[in-house]
Amino acid sequence: MPGTAIAAAGIGALGVLPLTLVTVLPFLLGGVQSDDIRDWWVYALLLLPVLQVFGVVWLVSRRGRWPLVAGAVASLVFALLVIGTAVSVGSDVGATPVIVAVCPLVAAVLAFHPRVTAWLAGRRRAG
Repeated sequence: MPGTAIAAAGIGALGVLPLTLVTVLPFLLGGVQSDDIRDWWVYALLLLPVLQVFGVVWLVSRRGRWPLVAGAVASLVFALLVIGTAVSVGSDVGATPVIVAVCPLVAAVLAFHPRVTAWLAGRRRAG
């Protein structure tokens, strides 16, 4: 396993922590509900950390990098939605959305390194 793949997996796994805190903690504290009923999109937020963990496992198991990229894109979309919502209501969210998106994006970029590509392609040829 090349060092770049290890770095991508490590950074991707590290990115799960802030993503989990931002998505799961408000859900558990009941802060994202309207009229005592949780909206459908709240449950979709809970899939973000799951997708990121799945992407890391998929990369480490040498199956591919696309789930990791999907997790990065989902994290970026989430961060942009938070920033857009905050701007529309005139609120400040600080650096939290950026922190949520940085690790998954860095992991996805590292997963496209030529050494990782060769490592993943080697499995396909050998199998």
